[in-house]
Amino acid sequence: QKPKLKITHETPSLTDPTQNPYFDPSLTRRTHGPQTRRRHKQFHFAEPGQYVEQAERKRAEARMEQLKQEIAERAELARLEDEVLDASAIQFVEPPQVEWWDAPFLSEASYGSDAKLEGPDSLCTIYIQHPVPIEPPLAIRSQGVAPAQLILTHKERKKIRRQRRLEQQRERREKVMLGLLPPEPPKLKMSNFMQIMANESVPDPTKLEAEVRRQMQARQTKHEADNKARKLTKEQRHEKIEAKTKADEEACLMRAVFRINKLEHPQHWHKVTVNARQMHLTGTAISCPTGFSLVVVEGSAKNVKAYKKLMLRRIDWTMSQNDQGSVTNDLTNNECHLIWQGEIDKRKFRQFKQHTSASETQAKKWLMRAKSDELWQLAKQYDPNDSITALDPFA
Repeated sequence: QKPKLKITHETPSLTDPTQNPYFDPSLTRRTHGPQTRRRHKQFHFAEPGQYVEQAERKRAEARMEQLKQEIAERAELARLEDEVLDASAIQFVEPPQVEWWDAPFLSEASYGSDAKLEGPDSLCTIYIQHPVPIEPPLAIRSQGVAPAQLILTHKERKKIRRQRRLEQQRERREKVMLGLLPPEPPKLKMSNFMQIMANESVPDPTKLEAEVRRQMQARQTKHEADNKARKLTKEQRHEKIEAKTKADEEACLMRAVFRINKLEHPQHWHKVTVNARQMHLTGTAISCPTGFSLVVVEGSAKNVKAYKKLMLRRIDWTMSQNDQGSVTNDLTNNECHLIWQGEIDKRKFRQFKQHTSASETQAKKWLMRAKSDELWQLAKQYDPNDSITALDPFA
């Protein structure tokens, strides 16, 4: 006989889901009754000016913080200035026993010692130190004169001209498009008139070629006439050169003094005199057979610089043959030196003249008329082998 099983607990009801041990209460809405849809959130519109008010409030707070920081910085700066200006904080530095610029001239480190003015270790010598000249600022150098115009290179001038012409062409093209100007006729040439007239019937090619040549000749004639109209006359050219030279002289008036061993050759005389007059220079050229020769020129800085190149580079002072081929004198060791150059306030000579003096006394008399007799003594004492007195002519 089989044993009978006993039921120790009550069997859950299958009709009641809540009695099921595997029942999930979160699924009640889906399992009981009809399924409901999820409600959507409603729109909440901001009031007009709400965010503007918030932004203004933040900006006001930022300005207040910045103002507080500036006040704190000023207070700190005022406190530091009070500390600096406090008399107790100032410390006076005691002067040295010997200043640094006096120490090399004293034998000991005190002003009561003997001065060290002689000897091999002394800074005092028989030589004169010529400091390197420093150009002053433009405002002082010009003294109210307008600054010089900027000098452009050849490529820069071409670039500016090309840009200006392109701008003019663009403006004219725009005016033609707007109907303000009539369109330009085609520029006929022998190389392009067939391409231009390709879409047109040409009954007489010979007549068309003659018309093209006539237009080419008219353009050439107009071009030459415009150039001739712009060309300055001889008087206008001279006036322009004189005005330019006068402006250069007002800006800076220079003088240069040259010492020549012998000034006897006719070509040398001609080059020295004619070039000085052509460059609008005044001065004198004095030849002394018993000694040396002296050339003094005055004028604008540009012309004086060109004259220095003539005297020191271009003229061959050792040439001793004249136009007929005969030898005048031995000029093998003949040389030309620049002994002085500098700015002057006004001219001492009215024009450029040449003189031949028989003695040094007569040469000094010529210079004394222009109150420049000291130049002869300067040239007489000049030593070309002395490196201290030698000048850089193109510095």
